[in-house]
Amino acid sequence: MKKFTLLSCLCFLGFNLFAQFGNFKKRADLETFKDTKLIVVLFPDSAYSYSLMAAIEKYWTFTGFEFAEDTAMQRYRKGDYAFMYFSKSKGSKNKSKVASSEQDFNGLVITRKFSRRVLPDNLLAYAYCGNKIDTGDWEIEMIRAVQLMNNYFNYAIQAKNDGEIGSTKMMNNYPTDKNLLVDKKLLIETGQLDMKGSKEDAMTSFDGDAEEVEMEEIHKAIKNQDNSFLYYYHSKDEKYCNKLVVSAANSELMYFESAAPDKCKCTSKDLKALKTFKIKAAKSVAD
Repeated sequence: MKKFTLLSCLCFLGFNLFAQFGNFKKRADLETFKDTKLIVVLFPDSAYSYSLMAAIEKYWTFTGFEFAEDTAMQRYRKGDYAFMYFSKSKGSKNKSKVASSEQDFNGLVITRKFSRRVLPDNLLAYAYCGNKIDTGDWEIEMIRAVQLMNNYFNYAIQAKNDGEIGSTKMMNNYPTDKNLLVDKKLLIETGQLDMKGSKEDAMTSFDGDAEEVEMEEIHKAIKNQDNSFLYYYHSKDEKYCNKLVVSAANSELMYFESAAPDKCKCTSKDLKALKTFKIKAAKSVAD
């Protein structure tokens, strides 16, 4: 089975348990979705709309799509459509006039029906985004979110049976290609590393090259789709701080953990978990 990025929602109850998922239980449902026209909803914020359009045109491969303004949703009330758009959390510093979610969530969503208030029963898939999104941040956020979603669908459609689409099976397997962790430098935004209480430095805990850098360096790696880097980011809602490590190239999910809302920094525990994945990858290569 090919490598994948975990992206989905284990129905309503598992909304915040995992990094990314899709609310699909049968492979046949994914096949049906593949024939669905995806309506990419544009809001008045031009930076958001432009960035989402650019990311979709470059990275989305799973379904056909078309772009439509949020004021034109009436024409899609009937027909075989799904809708992609942005939902911001209650505590988000994002000032754009986009959608929100009944169960607090911050990121890109795909729903069965369009609504400015995303309902859990309508949710098909989602991808976490950062809470602070200024005009210049939209490009990066949309590249990552679109890639995360596209990775999930292209992985899940290859499942040999319905059981492989289940959340437990997927969680046990990610990252499928652990070699993606080997020989890559981990970038962490300055101020987001917390090694308090650890006797090791970040590089020792990670067992590799890890460095705090300004956000511009991370943005550069993502724009260039630089295969030399991994990076850390988080997305916070009312109940959790969701902590992720992804590759700068193609946004392959390497690590996910949910913590308390005030525990958003990358810790020694997170780095050691990544180290464990790397050790397993090395053993796999040796075998």
